[in-house]
Amino acid sequence: MLSCVFLILATALLDSCFFKVVASQETQCYTFISHHSSCPESWHHWGDSCYRITESNVPWFKARDECGKLDGVLAAPSSSQENNVILDLIENNEEVWIDCNDLEVEGTWECREGNVEVSYRNWGEGEPNNYLEKEHCALISKMYGNRRQWLDGTCNVKYSAVCKLPRKPILHV
Repeated sequence: MLSCVFLILATALLDSCFFKVVASQETQCYTFISHHSSCPESWHHWGDSCYRITESNVPWFKARDECGKLDGVLAAPSSSQENNVILDLIENNEEVWIDCNDLEVEGTWECREGNVEVSYRNWGEGEPNNYLEKEHCALISKMYGNRRQWLDGTCNVKYSAVCKLPRKPILHV
């Protein structure tokens, strides 16, 4: 009976940490966290995260809201590997919003994922260029010869966005 007390604790953990119960035994309880994780349907996994390109095109200012509707955040790649994973989800000749901008101070780019500042940058040659002094939000691009880098864009133009959420570990009981 004492070994099943953990089941009650696990239930509280399930509620607070989004764990998923996979199996249980009536006479004795065993608990472990699997190395396997899950992403929601239509999301793609890499590392400890899930990624999805939004179906709707929105201005940068609404991209965070679109990702929030999907229970995620607007992504900001934090490594060249993550940048490439995101690029693999993007169609050729497409650009998608990422969570980087210089709206507060011109030329000082802030890239955030939720509330976490990201230091990685992957600007294309000559970018960011603030063309016509109107470009303050960042896109990741497969345009112009499969460029695969970032560029600054006009924030009120509508593009898809790349969303990210943590993969959910599966709790086995």
